[in-house]
Amino acid sequence: SPFTARARLGLDLRGVAYELLDEPLGPKKSDRLLAANPVYGKIPVLLLPDGRAICESAVIIQCIEDVARGSGGAEASSLLLPDDPYERAMHRFWTAFIDDKFWPALDAVSLAPTPGARAQAVEDTRAALSLLEVAFKDRSNGRAFFSGGDAAPGLLDLALGCFRPALRACERLHGLSLIDASATPLLDGWSQRFAAHPA
Repeated sequence: SPFTARARLGLDLRGVAYELLDEPLGPKKSDRLLAANPVYGKIPVLLLPDGRAICESAVIIQCIEDVARGSGGAEASSLLLPDDPYERAMHRFWTAFIDDKFWPALDAVSLAPTPGARAQAVEDTRAALSLLEVAFKDRSNGRAFFSGGDAAPGLLDLALGCFRPALRACERLHGLSLIDASATPLLDGWSQRFAAHPA
């Protein structure tokens, strides 16, 4: 699950120890999953030591960031969200865009029932990536990551980066070039740096 990968990357970047519990994704969802996420019944779910649960990958990352900031454990080089409230809002906005527009378009490239539907999905994916190219220029301040830093990715980097394996697989499967140096040079460089990051 790219969404589970997103949450795990956030936990790893923040240095939060966790135990990964595998959830079978068969036709029937487990009672454990349905109890932890009764609204959507989806992974990932972060189960807290006191038994409470936090659902949705972006919400999980924002929660661990809030906890780190509240406990004084937030160093500038490891922030997953910017200090500036406007920039935090922009990172949340683009994270929602990735989940609501980019991912459904990319997913539709492989799931499209007809060649025409696939062509439309490719066009929608490229349009979303063009907007994300501009967002990277605006948010990164000329640095390595959307986070505006060179040392570590932040929420917005994780939001898009968790889909990098699916995007590259889609490109190979369908003979496409979606993120490349000609169409999206900033995202192309970002993608390579993201993949090379130790997390």
